Amino acid sequence: MERQTFISLFKDLISRLYDRIAVETHPLTARFPITGEDTSRRAEAVQRLIQEEIEQLRPEGREVLLQSPEWRPYLILQKRYVEGEDPHRIAASLYIGDRQFRRDQSRALQTLSTRVWQKYFQPEPDVEGKTAVDLFEDQGAFELHAEELDLNEVIRGVIHLIERRLEVENVELTLRLSPAPIMIVTDRILLRQILLSLLNYVLHLRGHSRMSLRTERNGTTSMSLLFDADEQWTAIQKDEQDSLDFARRLCQRLPARVEETYPPREKSGRAEIRLVFVSAPSRTVLIVDDQAAAQKMFQRYLSRTKLEVIGITDPSQGLEMAQKLQPALLILDVMMPRIDGWEVLQTLQLDPHTKHIPIVICSAWGEPELAHSLGAVDFLKKPVIQKDLLDLLARLGLIQE
Repeated sequence: MERQTFISLFKDLISRLYDRIAVETHPLTARFPITGEDTSRRAEAVQRLIQEEIEQLRPEGREVLLQSPEWRPYLILQKRYVEGEDPHRIAASLYIGDRQFRRDQSRALQTLSTRVWQKYFQPEPDVEGKTAVDLFEDQGAFELHAEELDLNEVIRGVIHLIERRLEVENVELTLRLSPAPIMIVTDRILLRQILLSLLNYVLHLRGHSRMSLRTERNGTTSMSLLFDADEQWTAIQKDEQDSLDFARRLCQRLPARVEETYPPREKSGRAEIRLVFVSAPSRTVLIVDDQAAAQKMFQRYLSRTKLEVIGITDPSQGLEMAQKLQPALLILDVMMPRIDGWEVLQTLQLDPHTKHIPIVICSAWGEPELAHSLGAVDFLKKPVIQKDLLDLLARLGLIQE
């Protein structure tokens, strides 16, 4: 698992540390190195492990110095996540304001998460010097399960999940959801994790207790978090950047994007974090084949479908066109001059804006196993038969059988 992904997940986990069900089902819990009898009570084992790591941060010396910057990170973590004290009471006992408490808590969590990462999660390099890939970024390790969801319903579920945290931190969150359901086709788990990461980010960046969340469908589908940013929001943003970066990486899989609006630097004021969902899936099929006759054949074969067929004969334009069109499918020839299909396939998969596009390899060589091993979703043997093409599109859900 990549470090920034872990830190974001860890902050989400510790914010719900005493919700046993939430801890038990959290994606990070299963990856803690817990063995023996503790595996049957994993939530309690994770709670105990984190508490022990907090205790390791205690400064040397018997006398507790409440106003000492050296003691403050440990005291905040101990009082908040071991003793379960209210943040306002903790701030008062340390003689600091609520804003200073949030900043110090953020830095303390950063220190704790780095410690847990280095001790339990940092992957050992293999013989080639490579490390394990991120659970959410590895296409093979996390399979998307797209379904039709009501965005408003998912948001209500996430807010219910963090109700206790909002209450403890005295946050007044006003929901301004659209009166009608907003139906989107996406993965529920990824969407919930994105929402949790954005809320965690905003809860640290806010300057006042009032926040609002709204959804709307006005040309595009979006969710907005509106809040008054702390006057030192630029410093806090640096501490909490991992939550936002993590949400952005997950957005590439939906697909969606995060937009930000902040007040001038070093000034408080209205801020907005907006999650914008990409419009309806593309109905375009992009053909990359250096033979013009092949382009015409695909257009003829698909003339009675509702798919738009666009062909290019220069493979060097494959990445640019895929980024621009965001096709529902890309059919890729292998034997082409200068750049072969395998090179184009690799380029598309390495680019964050195109790696989600399903690719079908089309070749006279019978190499379906090679195509699948390199990331293609299917294989078409040349010469292409119309029935084989239509059957493939039906399997991929682009046309009805």
